[in-house]
Amino acid sequence: MEVKTIRQILKKYLLGHAGEEETAVVDRWFQSFEQDMPLSLSAEEREAAKQEIWEKIEPAIVVEKKPKVIPLFIKVAASAAIVAGIILSVFLLKNRQPESTALAYTTVTTKNGEKKSITIQDGTRLTLNAGTTLHVYDDFSATRKVDLVDGEVFFEVQKDPQRPFVINSNGLTISVLGTSFNVSGYKELDKISVGVVTGKVKVAKDTATLGILVKEQELIYNKDLQTYKTIATDESLLAWKEGRLVLNDVSFNEMSLLMKKNFGVDILTEDPDIRSTKYTTQLFASMTAQEALEVLASIHNLKIKEKNNQVFLYK
Repeated sequence: MEVKTIRQILKKYLLGHAGEEETAVVDRWFQSFEQDMPLSLSAEEREAAKQEIWEKIEPAIVVEKKPKVIPLFIKVAASAAIVAGIILSVFLLKNRQPESTALAYTTVTTKNGEKKSITIQDGTRLTLNAGTTLHVYDDFSATRKVDLVDGEVFFEVQKDPQRPFVINSNGLTISVLGTSFNVSGYKELDKISVGVVTGKVKVAKDTATLGILVKEQELIYNKDLQTYKTIATDESLLAWKEGRLVLNDVSFNEMSLLMKKNFGVDILTEDPDIRSTKYTTQLFASMTAQEALEVLASIHNLKIKEKNNQVFLYK
């Protein structure tokens, strides 16, 4: 078949003007390069692909307008360019990825000072600490997946060897089959912690496994430094489930965040020494915000003043 004829048929095909016989010829030609099932494209994607294909092929099949004898080697080269272009076109059509469809999920939240327990579709029980946001994906057919966007959750996962349970939290991936464990992933803090009560839990960052945790082990990951350590758990791990807020040598920022999540108060300071202090105390969820503030301030020899609906600590 001459180059000019091929050009005409291919152009008509790409523009949608080819007859049934010409369309069948080109379709058979495409199918001869690969027998895999073609990817389903929308009408918009198909038109975009046609335009992309034509822009790649057209420069190689322009016919010289001046009447002259074209050497055989040029004809061969042009034909080769056409074939190469068609092969590339088939590749583009076959491998064009459809736009990713966002997976559907249900958002579960708790307000500041609120805790909540829910049982999701596979029987797994989730207990959310105050100020938590969690995404539970609707499709559990292959993998049971949730995203801990912000906050803290205690998971009691139903065993299912065929469907792993996966939690994504601030860059970490926690994988289990059936166990109970606690994940603390407040997005405003620089650390994430995973503490195991029963069973085993795998914690990974990207493709690297950080640890396989067993009962009474806790992994703490520093998001800023990208470092981690494994320690033994203590009674403070699940104190929040019992209505206690245990601060154990925490920074001002962590103390301030946890006070806001649990008691709804914003704590600030203008004193750099107070900001650099580590805070240790135990407070109860049954306390009022004022009572909790007074206990915290008293233990650390500080004073409280309110200004513009905010609480300031000072000496």
